[in-house]
Formats: sequence, C-alpha cells, structure tokens
Amino acid sequence: MSLKAFHLIFVIASIFLGLGVGGWGVHEYQSSGEMAPLVIGLAFFAMGIGLFFYGRQMLKKTKDIGYLTLAGIFFLEQNANACAACFGESDAPMAEGMNAGIFTLLIVVGGTLTGIAGFFIFIIRRSMQLANSNLEEDSSTI
Repeated sequence: MSLKAFHLIFVIASIFLGLGVGGWGVHEYQSSGEMAPLVIGLAFFAMGIGLFFYGRQMLKKTKDIGYLTLAGIFFLEQNANACAACFGESDAPMAEGMNAGIFTLLIVVGGTLTGIAGFFIFIIRRSMQLANSNLEEDSSTI
C-alpha cells in the first residue's frame, strides 16, 4: 500500500469520525440542552469539514501518484488461506506451536486476572478488619 493510499484512508476515517462525533454533540445538545456537547459537536464538525478540504488538496497535490490501487484493495476479492491448525492438519509443527502459544497466553492472562482478584480480596478483607477494629474501639468507650 502506498503512502498516499494509507494517508487517504486515515483522512477519510478522520472525516467520518469528525462528522459522527459532531452529529452526536448536536443531538446531545438537542436532548439535554447543555452547551458542552454543542461546543464539542461544532468543533468536530469543523474538523471534519476542514479535513475534507485538506483531503481534496492532498489529492490534487499527489495527482501523479496512482491511488486506484486503493480501490483495488477494497473492491477486489480477497482470498485468505487457512493455517495448518485451521485447515485440519492438527499434528503439524505449526499447529503445535500455535497451541503452545495459546496455552502460554492463557497462563499469563489467568495469572494476571488471579492477581487482580487477589488484590481485591485483600482490599475487602483489610477493610472488614478495619471496620471491626473501629467497632470494637467504639464499644469499649461506651
């Protein structure tokens, strides 16, 4: 993919993002009456319109560079070949490597989630101990 096509994709995506967020801001202003969404919406509308003119200028400036390859990428049939694991050869070295990678990721993600859950359990138990100690101090002073 050429730099022009890459740039054009992101300019178009940014235009759609700007117009979409702008529309959301105006709609949010109409439903709630708050000014902040309207200001954000108008700023993003201006960004989308500005990017439209920037994109046109960029296309004029780079007219000698072919951008029909971008259309070919989107409109031509894209064929994908399955890997050995998906294709059905489950005893191939590639499938064994993929299974080892999946197992490693499961261990890493599982360990991380276990650590996070353990941290929250620690926080809950610690707060319960603090609450119990505060109750005991209050009952002894009465």
